[in-house]
Amino acid sequence: MTIFNTLPNYQAAVAKFTESMANDADKATQNALYAEAMQTLGSDLTETLTNSNKESLEAMFASQRANKGMTANEIKFFNDIAKNVGTKNPILLPEETVNEVFEDLVSEHPLLGIINFKNAGLRLKALVAETSGAAGWDNVFTDIKNQLDAVFTEEDFSQSKLTAFVVIPKDALQFGASWIKQFVIAQIGEAFAVALESAIVNGDGNKKPIGLTRDLNSGTTSNGVTTFNPKAATLNLTTLTPQTAPTLLQPAMSTLSISEKGKSVAIGGSVIMLVNPSDYYALEAKFTALNANGVYTFTLPFGIQVMQSVAVTAGTAVIFVGKRYDAYVGGGTEIKEFDQTLALDDLNLYTAKAYYFGKPKDNNVAVIATLVVQGA
Repeated sequence: MTIFNTLPNYQAAVAKFTESMANDADKATQNALYAEAMQTLGSDLTETLTNSNKESLEAMFASQRANKGMTANEIKFFNDIAKNVGTKNPILLPEETVNEVFEDLVSEHPLLGIINFKNAGLRLKALVAETSGAAGWDNVFTDIKNQLDAVFTEEDFSQSKLTAFVVIPKDALQFGASWIKQFVIAQIGEAFAVALESAIVNGDGNKKPIGLTRDLNSGTTSNGVTTFNPKAATLNLTTLTPQTAPTLLQPAMSTLSISEKGKSVAIGGSVIMLVNPSDYYALEAKFTALNANGVYTFTLPFGIQVMQSVAVTAGTAVIFVGKRYDAYVGGGTEIKEFDQTLALDDLNLYTAKAYYFGKPKDNNVAVIATLVVQGA
């Protein structure tokens, strides 16, 4: 369990935000709920700091991340953060700090760890390719008869800027660079992960990633920006049992194993069923058996892995191929002091901004299903 799971007010605020995205609430509502969640995160962390000593909170951070040390550049940055991060000139976090945030996102958040998630550094464009092909035997120096079939597209994600709020209690500045770094990157990583997971599942593509539940062939375009419509559920799993599962899940596997252009895709070991936590344990109970070694095992046919996410609506399953969803972070991470109405007398409040892009390779990356898990 991470420190963020121990903050009930924050968890409730996150649930409201993710629900607003899943229900296609208007942008103003989504933004307000995200800001509320970030403010609650800061408040909860501050209260935790107030109600415990510095060492106990530092121990909680240490439990979720190994001490990776600090470079001279990082030591200077976090020692100077109170006086060098101004309201007019946002500055970039040290690249090594940004890389650590990225590594933690991938390792500590299961969904972000199984998609094709890459750090593009300072670039704001990425080359995305869907390749297939075959090698051919022939005499040396003859014409090449078998060409790799590759279609490259350049994706610009400069419009997908993600903002997180970072709170540093003024009294905490005395704790030193190493403690402040942990406090800052823990908040940035959690804030980005919440928004990213919600967008990867439900994002409509309007200044955010395009989610697995969106129809890439259906949407409305305004001022050059397309807002993609939700995909309809095409699979009915309301009668899913260990006996019916192979028959019911086979159509999804067949769809996922062929690209939208009709090319075969190797999906063995890469298929994930994403469900709401309220459905997860009922599903696990139904598909758990005691093996000959006396160990309980939870398995679905075809090697499908089950993962839970609050971004998925209860009663719905998103079955997808993780390696066929492309996501990138780039452009560095800007941080600056926030001096507007959310600022409090005893806190230093900052905004951290970075650019993220995400998109399924095609409409056959994910299948949406209705799911009703009855008693085991």
